[in-house]
Amino acid sequence: MSIYSSRPWLQAIDPLVPREIDLPEIPVYKFLSDSFKKFPSNIAICYYGTEITYAEFEYLTNKLANGLKSIGVKKGDRVAIHMDNCPQYAIGFFALMKLGAVVVQIGPMASAKEILTMINDSGAKGIITLDFLVGKIQEIFDESSLEFIVAGSLHDYLPINPFPCAPFGVPDPQPIPNQENIFEFNKLLNQSGQFNCADINPREDLAVLQYTSGTTGMPKGVMITHFNITSYVTCAKILDYKNVEGEEVYPVNLPLSHNYAMFQTLVLPIALGGKVVIMVRFHPDEILKTIHHHRCTCCRAVPTILAMLAQHPKLEEFDLTSVRHWIVGGAPVPEKIVNVFKKISGGNVAEGYGLTETTSGVIINRLYGQTLAGMGMPFIETDIRIINPGTGEDVPIGEAGELLIKGPTVSAGYWEKPEETSKTFESGWLHSGDLVRLTQEGVLQFVDRLKELIIVAGFNVYPSEVENTIYQHPSIMEAAVIGMSDERQGEVVKAMVRLKPGFELKEDELIAFCQEKLSPYKVPKIVQFVEDFPRTAVGKILKRALR
Repeated sequence: MSIYSSRPWLQAIDPLVPREIDLPEIPVYKFLSDSFKKFPSNIAICYYGTEITYAEFEYLTNKLANGLKSIGVKKGDRVAIHMDNCPQYAIGFFALMKLGAVVVQIGPMASAKEILTMINDSGAKGIITLDFLVGKIQEIFDESSLEFIVAGSLHDYLPINPFPCAPFGVPDPQPIPNQENIFEFNKLLNQSGQFNCADINPREDLAVLQYTSGTTGMPKGVMITHFNITSYVTCAKILDYKNVEGEEVYPVNLPLSHNYAMFQTLVLPIALGGKVVIMVRFHPDEILKTIHHHRCTCCRAVPTILAMLAQHPKLEEFDLTSVRHWIVGGAPVPEKIVNVFKKISGGNVAEGYGLTETTSGVIINRLYGQTLAGMGMPFIETDIRIINPGTGEDVPIGEAGELLIKGPTVSAGYWEKPEETSKTFESGWLHSGDLVRLTQEGVLQFVDRLKELIIVAGFNVYPSEVENTIYQHPSIMEAAVIGMSDERQGEVVKAMVRLKPGFELKEDELIAFCQEKLSPYKVPKIVQFVEDFPRTAVGKILKRALR
C-alpha cells in the first residue's frame, strides 16, 4: 500500500472543509438551468454596464442552440470558439453544452497556422469568432475541416457609456463578409427561446477539448468530460464555504479560452447564481476599477498580474476589501507581493496548482485563516502520490519526486493520441511532469518542472529556488532561470530578469546578491535583462521559448 493512501494532507486542510462529498452526475448546462430557476432576475453577465439576467441568459443560450442546430450542429460535433472575452463567448459555450457538442478552445492570439492545427486535429465542424478575426479563419478555411464560421463583434453588447471604463485596445467594428458559409452571431439568435437539451452521459460525453499550452512541444487536445467539469465546480463550491448563492461577483480578467478562467470565473459563478463581470482583456486600471465598483468577492490571477497590480501607482486609491481571497495559479507568488494584497484587501492570497489534464486547479492553499508554506493541499476527492521518476516507487514524505494525481477531475487522455495518453495516464494516475514534496504537515510544495531541472557538474539546481532568491532583490519585477550548455560543467545557470520601472541593476550586482544566498553552483553565471517575456495564454512565462 502506498504511504500516501492514508491522505496525510487531510491534517492541513481547513477543518470546516468536508473531507468527502457526493459528486452529482449531471451535464454542465444544468448549472445554468438551476440558477435560472432559482434566480431568474439576478444578473448573470455584466459587460461594461450591459446586464444580462439569468432569465435572459437562459433564453439567449436556447436561441443560439436552435440557431446552431439549424446550420447542422448536433451532439458530438466539435465546434471551436476563438474569441476575446465577451458575452457571446459565454452564450456560445452554454449553447454548445445544451446541444451536446464539444467546445474546442482556441485563444484569440493564436496564429492562423496554430488554428489550422487545432481545427484539423479536433475535426471541428465550425468556429465561433469575432469580426476582426474572420480574415484569419478565411486564410485557412479551405485547408481545414470547417464547414461554417459564426462571427460577432465586441461592440454588439458594448453600451454607449461603458462602466466603470471603456475596454482597452478594442478594435473598431468590421463588416462581416456576406458569404454562404459565414453567419452573423446575432442573426442566429432569431430563433425560439425554448430548446430541448441533449441527453448527456456525464462520465462518457466530452464537453471540451482544451489544447495544452505547448510548453513541452506540440499542443495536444485534452479530453474533458461533463463529469470532469461538474465535479470540479462542485468541489470548488464546497471548498469556498463562505460563498453565498446569488450574491457572488466574479471578475473575468483572464482569457476564457483557457481552462483556468473558463471553469473558475464563468462556470463556477454561474453554478452559484452569481454575477460574472466580463473584461475583454486584462488591463491593470480596468481590473482595479472593476473590483472597486462591482465589489467583487473573489479574484483569480497569475503572479504576473499581481506583480503589475502591486506596482500600480494608485493601488491604494481603490477599495479592494470586498475580495475574500485571491487565488493565484501558474507559479509561486513572491512573499512581498502576497503581503501587499493581504494588507490592502484583508483577503488571503491562496496559491494553487493545476494542469490542463486536471480540468483546472486541483491543489489549493487555505482560502481562510493562516495559509501554509507551499502551494497547498489536494482538492476534495483527489488523491496524489509522489514517486521517484526513475524507479516509479513512492518517495518518503519530505523528499522530492514526480507528482501523480488521481481523481474525478482528471481527464481520460488526449484526443486521438493513444500513445501519448498511455505515457501520461497510467491506471488512472496522471503523471504531472512536476517535481514536488509533501511536508510532514501535509502541504505540497512545488520544486520544479522535471524537464527544467538544471544539472551543474552533477549537482541538481531547481530553477524555482534561484528565481525565488532573485525575487528578493528590490529591483526585480520578474525572473526566469534556465540552463545553458557548458563544455566544462554540462550546464550553467542563466537568469533572465525584468526590472521594475525606474530601477537600475548591473549583471555583476545581481550575481553578487545571489552569491550571498546560494551555493556556488546555483549562482547564475549569465544574467540577461529583458523588457518582457514570451508568455502562454494566461500570462505564464514560456520558458521553452527562452532557450
